[in-house]
Amino acid sequence: MEAVGQVAAQMPARQWLPQPDTTTAPEEADLRLVAGAAENGVLIGREPLALAVPFTHPWTEKSWTDAQDLNLPPCPAPPITTPCWLPWRLLRPPLKAVPLDGLLPFEPGYPARQSWSLVGAEPEAATLLAPLLRPFLAPAPLVSLAAVGDLMLDRSLGYRLTLGDVDVPFVDVADTLRAADLTVGNLESALGDVGEPVQKSYRFQAPPIAAESLARAGFDILSLANNHALDFGVEALQQGIGLLLAQEITPIGAGADRAAAHAPALRTVNGVRVAFLAYANVPVEGRGFDTRSWEAGPDRAGLAWGDPEQIAADVAAARRQADVVVVLLHSGIEYQAQPWSAQMAAAQAAVDAGTQLVIGHHAHILQGVQFAPTGVIAYGLGNFAFEIDGPPETAILRVWLDEEGVKMLTFVPAFIQFGGAPRLATPAEAAAIQQQIEILTLPLNP
Repeated sequence: MEAVGQVAAQMPARQWLPQPDTTTAPEEADLRLVAGAAENGVLIGREPLALAVPFTHPWTEKSWTDAQDLNLPPCPAPPITTPCWLPWRLLRPPLKAVPLDGLLPFEPGYPARQSWSLVGAEPEAATLLAPLLRPFLAPAPLVSLAAVGDLMLDRSLGYRLTLGDVDVPFVDVADTLRAADLTVGNLESALGDVGEPVQKSYRFQAPPIAAESLARAGFDILSLANNHALDFGVEALQQGIGLLLAQEITPIGAGADRAAAHAPALRTVNGVRVAFLAYANVPVEGRGFDTRSWEAGPDRAGLAWGDPEQIAADVAAARRQADVVVVLLHSGIEYQAQPWSAQMAAAQAAVDAGTQLVIGHHAHILQGVQFAPTGVIAYGLGNFAFEIDGPPETAILRVWLDEEGVKMLTFVPAFIQFGGAPRLATPAEAAAIQQQIEILTLPLNP
């Protein structure tokens, strides 16, 4: 079966786009691998071709007809700065695939595909080799992830929930959230009806029914590592954890002790193992409250503090259990679009230790995305369900993961309505939000 290795070596793993007139097998194999459906060949498979553009490129969608009329070339070797055609299996950040007729390359019905055939003087050999070569073009398993920023279901949203309107916080976005394999966010409040308010400027407590609301909206994992998780003390924290678990939502980043607060949530989807960790690292509040006073200890309930060295140790341990590690980081300076130095240090420590994706919140506004060589940092997703004075612009982060990490990410722009419930953005709003994210991203990737 030496011919298998000779022909397989020529599968286009190292090519940016198939070149039908140059891809040939060694003479001794007496077989040729060619692009297209050859008349006298054996079809190996069809792979999607992505209309690849840099993440900050303004294109958000194209029709298949318009895409063909562009007459774009195959992608060159990186860095890629202009639109081009790239086999989907080779696409990685900071590139993104432009949807064609509303479809992404891995979705059924996607129009841009390249066929590969095995031809030669030995048809029987080609028939024998074909099943062995087809896995080279088989799509890798994917996990789709939806992530949002701060969820605060007190104030007006909490009042509506107590009236029994369980779907009101997410009714306009639930379909988008539920479409993902895994949906995550940051619960920016205590949860329940017990405990006493602590002495600090702002204290939030969502009613117990909020746990059901979050589950119905599709949330699978929620970070409690933030500056409001213990607003009503340890008793309320423990009640909130119980309410979430009862709805099959996994809380991370806080718990009965240090080990529980730092324990990863492990999920396996389509054979891909994903671990989630969560941390808080926020400045001392203006009136002197220090969130780090809530840090969990060996025998003390609390939250996971985002010390870079501890993050690195936790990530290294999680990597031994998972293919992909995702860190949720509650950090930054409120209403400041530029990431804070401590926020950047914590995120970088996570990436250096093997995290492929860092998802941030706390600043109450959107922040940019940084593309590191081994991981992606989305510094701030802003508010999502939150009645607060501040910009209403927000977004749902959509990420596709495979065993190697982040395959692609994009944003679904959204808008926070009066009273705090989010909805999907109108086309005009979406264009402005998308441009805002792009502008914030450019300085982070010189």
